[in-house]
Amino acid sequence: MQNMRIFYLFLLVFMVSASVSRSVAEGLSDRGEYLVSVLQKKYEATTDIVCSFKQETFASGSSEGLKAEGKVYFKHPHEMRWEYSRPEPQLIVTSGQEVYVYEKNANQVMVLPRDQLLSTEISRAFFFGKGDLKRFFIVEHPAEGRSDAMWTLKLTPRNPVPQVRTIWIVVDSGIHLIKEMWLEDRLGSRTHLVFSDIRINRGLSDALFRFVPPPGVEIYRTDDSEVPGSEVQGSGFTENLSR
Repeated sequence: MQNMRIFYLFLLVFMVSASVSRSVAEGLSDRGEYLVSVLQKKYEATTDIVCSFKQETFASGSSEGLKAEGKVYFKHPHEMRWEYSRPEPQLIVTSGQEVYVYEKNANQVMVLPRDQLLSTEISRAFFFGKGDLKRFFIVEHPAEGRSDAMWTLKLTPRNPVPQVRTIWIVVDSGIHLIKEMWLEDRLGSRTHLVFSDIRINRGLSDALFRFVPPPGVEIYRTDDSEVPGSEVQGSGFTENLSR
């Protein structure tokens, strides 16, 4: 379920970015205030995003990461679709009360309640649009130590949560959207995400975020019980995954 962790964190960070206000810049340098301002302004004008991504995940203490890549779609306020093409096809999608994880090679779908991912006060607050960045995070702008420090923000939860220890966000200097993230949890695992070919306000259809199982797939809930009626006919589902 490593990719589910990434799904949760990206959702959180997108909501954080959309909820930034100038008031959170208290204590930041002028440069940090500028980054907060341009990031908020851009996300306020963004209704949807589609981009390619490359992901590398490192276990605690390891220098060799597990690599993955694919495409992600996000539509305000909380519709999301991750299409993994490597190392193996996988789809994670949500638009309502449930999250669906489709593993093509295993011919199965796992269904998780959305609330299972929103298990902390931070995630619930930002998911439902009631988040206050200053309340939940210490926001810093590193003055040195990184080659891209001019465009970097560091977020640290004020109260410990298992999923997040530190989030580093790198803002694209041209389009003022997040282009790179480093995520570290409290166990020391790290995930590096790089986004490319970022396109916004494409008018993504809600149908893209509706889950329709392919024919013959087995569907399970997180309690490992099989869902009746798993023989549901799919409609363009596998075609979307292979795009």
